[in-house]
Amino acid sequence: MSIRSLRGPAAVAALLLAVAVAAPAQPGPQAEAQLARIRALQQQRPGDGLLVHYEAMTQAQAGDRAGAVATLRRLLGRRLGLVPLADMGFDTLQDEPGFREVQAQLLAETPRTPDAPVVLRLPAGSARLIPEGIAYDARRRTHYLGSIAERRVLAVDGQGRTRPLSTAADALDAVLGLAVDAKRDRLCAVSTNGFEDSAQAQRRNAVVCWSLADSRRLLRVAVPEARQLNDLAFAPDGSLLVTDSMAGNLWRVGGDGSARRVDADGAFRGANGVAVAPDGSAAYVTASTGILRVSLPGGEPTRLPQPDDVVSGGIDGLYWADGDLVGVQNTVNPGRVLRLALADGGTRIVAATVLQSHHHPDFAEPTTGVVVDGALHVLANSYVGYWLPAGRIDDSRAPPPRAPAIVAVPLRVAPRAGTD
Repeated sequence: MSIRSLRGPAAVAALLLAVAVAAPAQPGPQAEAQLARIRALQQQRPGDGLLVHYEAMTQAQAGDRAGAVATLRRLLGRRLGLVPLADMGFDTLQDEPGFREVQAQLLAETPRTPDAPVVLRLPAGSARLIPEGIAYDARRRTHYLGSIAERRVLAVDGQGRTRPLSTAADALDAVLGLAVDAKRDRLCAVSTNGFEDSAQAQRRNAVVCWSLADSRRLLRVAVPEARQLNDLAFAPDGSLLVTDSMAGNLWRVGGDGSARRVDADGAFRGANGVAVAPDGSAAYVTASTGILRVSLPGGEPTRLPQPDDVVSGGIDGLYWADGDLVGVQNTVNPGRVLRLALADGGTRIVAATVLQSHHHPDFAEPTTGVVVDGALHVLANSYVGYWLPAGRIDDSRAPPPRAPAIVAVPLRVAPRAGTD
């Protein structure tokens, strides 16, 4: 789930917390402390353009608007795909002299890829669904979407027709990550109110599973210690790796109803998407500054080293694809799909390829995807930014203009420079 579902100061606080070493206090002191932390990281990674982007964002929040624009100019010519967005920390710069010029130049430096084909579009009446997660059942050739607004899971056939998988008796909150376990013919989803105001009275986080054969609910595992569960992925043994974005944790949920943390508390700051190596030896978790890898069944996460021309932070959904990782990046760019080439047994990133640029006409807050027949089927227009912490759609804005669409982004082979 992208933190675009949070708007204004809440979104910035969430992003800063994801980078931070300790929880922030007031916005001003938080930004000043964050700036010091970012500059400390820049001593370790002086060529990391994403840290420059975060430095500018934090300067803007600290009130140094001219300094933020000057910092953004350091990204010109690097063609990293980093774009300062108003709803992701740069709202105070909209009227600052020079900002729109720099923003336009950074956008112009992002090459346009061919537009991936739309494989499904839901009926016109579903524009307010606010879907965040997507999964696919290859046996029945059916997609599944999880709705934040309607708090349910829907099956979508090849013609875009929908039917419910979940029922009111499942008592779901907002539905985020989805995953299909083809071997065991089931689908599991994250249900949470962790990012809504209702969590202040009673916080709810659960993983819920259904049979794909007859839609029976098979399992509901409450995780009361979690703050806000987000995405999930199956391990080969049928257990689930589940991220907790607010607490910065990774959980393992078993088919027996058990739930335990994989890591030390808070070891995965900014945790969002998760992918598991096919042999179950490691999990990969997206964070604000890059991709974290942890050996399974448990260990200390480490950030994957990468070249300076790769930006792997700010990714939402993350997927394994023939030895590489594919992700939907949507917080430091309007929305694009990247393929990250791995080397040395999956312990470092050696290159990145943009499979789909932000120019796609259907992209409006793309969040997650699922690998289907050599392509990543991406949920193109989630409109998660319309969802308010009050637990409703922001009707002060123009309504979501289009029904949800799924686009098939080809998994073109990423360059393998630097591998043996």
